[in-house]
Amino acid sequence: MKQGIILAAGLGRRLKEVTFKTPKSLIRVDGVPILERNIQYMIDSGCARVVIVVGYMKERFSYLAGKYKEVVIVENPDYDSTNTVSSMNCASRYFDYDSFVTTADIYLRENLFQKYGDDYSFYLLRPYDNFEKPDWVAVLDENNRFVSVDTRAIEGFSYTGISFWKKKDLDYIKHKLSLVDWENEKERQQYWDELHIHDYSTFELHAKILKDDNEIYEFDDMSDIEKLQKTDSVTIEW
Repeated sequence: MKQGIILAAGLGRRLKEVTFKTPKSLIRVDGVPILERNIQYMIDSGCARVVIVVGYMKERFSYLAGKYKEVVIVENPDYDSTNTVSSMNCASRYFDYDSFVTTADIYLRENLFQKYGDDYSFYLLRPYDNFEKPDWVAVLDENNRFVSVDTRAIEGFSYTGISFWKKKDLDYIKHKLSLVDWENEKERQQYWDELHIHDYSTFELHAKILKDDNEIYEFDDMSDIEKLQKTDSVTIEW
């Protein structure tokens, strides 16, 4: 059995023109919220359950549990004072299936959960590129297995926000979550991916590389919305 875990608790501060009244993941592209598109793709790829962690404007997401029998809503009450590590902690009670994990605000042009699914834990990475500002980049061996991660790199294979985890590896993540000191501000402000960033010798984590960088689109500010409207001729509403 497999499932999807979607982290949808954040405020989306960099897109404040929109997120003041609408959560970023509920921006509608051609009438369909980004989040719903991802839910549908997960279900189509065989996910028996889709766990959505909410926080900011949590009431705006409640309709999803009625619309999709596979959806479970989990609240992160600390969304405004922590980073994604707390959202993963809230989802950890559902670590009983192999799981896709993703953030809620990425727009997928096709079903990547189906296209890149496999039977081992992996991060889906963008093709090799150079960046205008530092990003998270994986250092891989000849078998595309993670060796390390450079969180301040300016070139390489960068994170997309999508990963897949076998249950045995989720058990390891759950253990690492149990060690977080929630009174420590630095630990509260971690990305959940930082939990295992120094532990790649303890379990096998691989990478899959997008065939085309355009398969995933991210909204960071208004210019990204305007660009997608022009390049894909879509209608975007919030």
